Order: sequence, then C-alpha cells, then structure tokens
Amino acid sequence: MRPILGEVHACGYCPQNAAVDGLPLPLLFCVLPILLHARTCDEVSSTLVASGLRKFEEKFRADADLLLALQQRSVTMRPLSLRSLRIALATGLLSLVADSGTIWPRTYAPVRDLPRPADDLLKAGEKLGAWCRPLSLFEVSGILRVEF
Repeated sequence: MRPILGEVHACGYCPQNAAVDGLPLPLLFCVLPILLHARTCDEVSSTLVASGLRKFEEKFRADADLLLALQQRSVTMRPLSLRSLRIALATGLLSLVADSGTIWPRTYAPVRDLPRPADDLLKAGEKLGAWCRPLSLFEVSGILRVEF
C-alpha cells in the first residue's frame, strides 16, 4: 500500500486535465511523514481541498512543534520513502523523468474496494498533491518548514 500513497499524491499534483510539468521529486519525501503521522494526517483529512496548504499550516499555529517536527520525520522516513518510490517505479505506478527530476503517475484509474483506513489515506494523499500543485518548491518548503 505504501507505494500507492506516492502515486495518489502524484495524481493529485498532476491530474489528467491540468497542464503541469510533473511532480517535483523532493515533494514525494513529505508524503509519508505527513500521512503516516496521526495528527497531521487527521488535519489533512479535515481540511477542504479548496482551502489549500496554507490553511493546513494555519491549523498548527497553536501547536507549532507538530509542524516543525515534520523536518525530522522526513529525514527519519527518507529510507522508507525512497524504498516506496523504488517499488512504485519498478511496478509501473510512477514514471521518473530524469532530465527534469519529475514524477508522473502511469495511470489515473481509481483504486476500488479498499478498507476505509486505506481509502482515507489515499484521499489525503491526493489532497496533499492538489495543495502543492499551484505552489513552488520554495513555497512548499516555507509553509511546511522543511528543507529539500
């Protein structure tokens, strides 16, 4: 299931009907640290797609340590994220454009008949991708307080 989170994030970032240049590779290293942490995943799930990444960040103003811990979780989970990316590439879920360092989903087919927790994670991953799409890497880095 873990590689699918990256694919869904890529689908949210690179929807079929949008003109984008592909998902910048560094963004994939934030997906698992956000979605596999209960509090941050809950905040993603409870924030509307239209609200965006800045609204998600606002929810942590009273408890800024949770958002600041994202950098350390990203570093700690880097091997897991890299392993997940390798599996997604090897199984054809994602394509890597090496020249530009971007990721593309290979398919936009919906995943069906998943248990509720897995389905919730996939929806949160797609939402996270949609939030990052209109922002530059610099903006995402500043909002999430992570270094790429």
